[in-house]
Amino acid sequence: SSLCCAVAVSTLRNDMDDVESPLDVYVPGQPFPVADPVHLPDDVKRMAYQHHRSYSRMFRYMLGIDQTKRSRTVYNAARPMLVVGGVSDAEVAFIQRARGPYAKTQLVWGWLSEFVVREHLAGGLGDVGPPIVSRIVQFLSDGMISYNLARKTMYVP
Repeated sequence: SSLCCAVAVSTLRNDMDDVESPLDVYVPGQPFPVADPVHLPDDVKRMAYQHHRSYSRMFRYMLGIDQTKRSRTVYNAARPMLVVGGVSDAEVAFIQRARGPYAKTQLVWGWLSEFVVREHLAGGLGDVGPPIVSRIVQFLSDGMISYNLARKTMYVP
């Protein structure tokens, strides 16, 4: 499920298409990356915020034109989405082949839903009844509805 969340959030961050995947491996127990943009490397800060005067930067930020698509992608690449257990090269290739952010998220959601159902049929979930498995798939579906509402909010002024 962390892969599904990471793909969904990375598509909401508006990264450029055809760039390196913003997903990275999270090993349980390791510290999370620094979230404060002040601690990013200087070259990333220079690329993301190309304006020298603070009043100009503030004015452009208020208008929503403070970053270009390329500078936003560089900034986001410095802050990758961590996935528990990692992501295989084949998974990254399939995600990058999907056309558009919705297709990427839908692809990973399909993998997760199929995994839950397959594990239930193989007995990997233990003695869990079909109504509980149905509820799990329903919660995954509710997550996709919320993702689509977030995309709609992002694109509709």
